[in-house]
Amino acid sequence: MKRLEIEPTGQNDHGPCPCCGNTSRCVWGLVHGPKGAVAAYYAHWTVSRVADHWPNFDLIIGKWGDGTTAADRCMVALRYRLMDDGPTFMVIDPDDRPAAKSELVGRALPRADVIGKPIAEQAFAIVDTILAQDDRLAELLGE
Repeated sequence: MKRLEIEPTGQNDHGPCPCCGNTSRCVWGLVHGPKGAVAAYYAHWTVSRVADHWPNFDLIIGKWGDGTTAADRCMVALRYRLMDDGPTFMVIDPDDRPAAKSELVGRALPRADVIGKPIAEQAFAIVDTILAQDDRLAELLGE
């Protein structure tokens, strides 16, 4: 995949979290490739509780712009964990993820439709780019 760059577009804090009382945060943006947008993303986590409230990343991947519709895009859900050897992502089923019901999404892909498929390689390249470039996610890296 060619060089990707992110465009942060929004952030929202809400809470308190029902189980710990901390604030939850959602940041979102777009991921651009050489020919334009390739994905929108949402990253959700509970502030100061990254280790025990695993963050979620929802990716809406596909064609964007004039002449496109939700049918041109699918949603992939990932769970994030910071391990001793660094960050890791795991594809999860999208059933409880807010982006799965977005009008921007044609189809939310179950885990079985992502693992071992070309969309998995694309999703991991996108989420690695987001983690590396979106400074709002510094807490997820333990910084």
